[in-house]
Amino acid sequence: MPELPEVTVIVNQLDKKLRGLILESIEYDWPKKFFWGGFSTRDLKGKRVENVERIGKIVSINISKRLTILIHLKLTGQLIYEYQDKQSLRSSSFDELRTAGLKKTRIAGGHPIPPLNLAVPNKTTRVTFTFTNGGHLYFNDMRKFGWVKIVESEESKIKEAIGAEFGPDPLVMSYREFCERLVKKGQARIKKMLMDQKFVSGIGNIYSDEALWRAKIHPKRSVASLSQAEIRALYDGIRQSLKLAIAKGGSSANAYVDSGGERGLYLSFAKAYHMTGKPCARCKTPIVREKMDGRSAHFCPACQKL
Repeated sequence: MPELPEVTVIVNQLDKKLRGLILESIEYDWPKKFFWGGFSTRDLKGKRVENVERIGKIVSINISKRLTILIHLKLTGQLIYEYQDKQSLRSSSFDELRTAGLKKTRIAGGHPIPPLNLAVPNKTTRVTFTFTNGGHLYFNDMRKFGWVKIVESEESKIKEAIGAEFGPDPLVMSYREFCERLVKKGQARIKKMLMDQKFVSGIGNIYSDEALWRAKIHPKRSVASLSQAEIRALYDGIRQSLKLAIAKGGSSANAYVDSGGERGLYLSFAKAYHMTGKPCARCKTPIVREKMDGRSAHFCPACQKL
């Protein structure tokens, strides 16, 4: 599932491309997961995209300061924006066009299966947003777990649409709030709790492993067993891991995030996740992988003692 950094990367790219565009139409084959919220195509047609933001793992496209399109990628969601620059038709000769083709802008992010460079629309495309410039934003979802919601652009309405299933943003949450929320969890295992979206939004398997490695905390430890120093180290470790991942373009090795085909490079900097058998960057002990609560945990058995 795309985690907070991967959603941040595609949101930042979409904000650059969609800001100022005029929405022309919306097509979808997914009525069970497309919620109009009492609005219709008429309310959106001809409206301008103000900006694109992230709320936890949710993509928020704000339309003309009145309506917001919320998109949750869930497990297998993808967002792909494609625009073919027709200006080149006027500025290039036929021979140049035949050899070079029309200039294309394509940005994509989310789950890497099917490949993000696959032609769109395709059999996984659930929603197509068309803009007056000829560009299209495609929402693909192979397993149909994600959703799209149209809501009023009021904080209360957006919170209501998102529901109570999402906790605070780890890059916004204060250390004090983090401690207060931890206190309520008692005997919960720390890794499982970090991936609970009701506790904090946007952390999954990758960044829970990375944050725990940075804090030198074993993933099976209970919340109650953590010292104040360890809690502080964990809070800092979460933020450091997420910020580094955002700076490196996320961790999806197959995710093309812009028209140049740049890929997420974070896994080149990972210290625990998918590092099984490789030496720990601190003590050189081989990283181990262990099944916990139905998920895989990667950690250093020497640095992260149970």
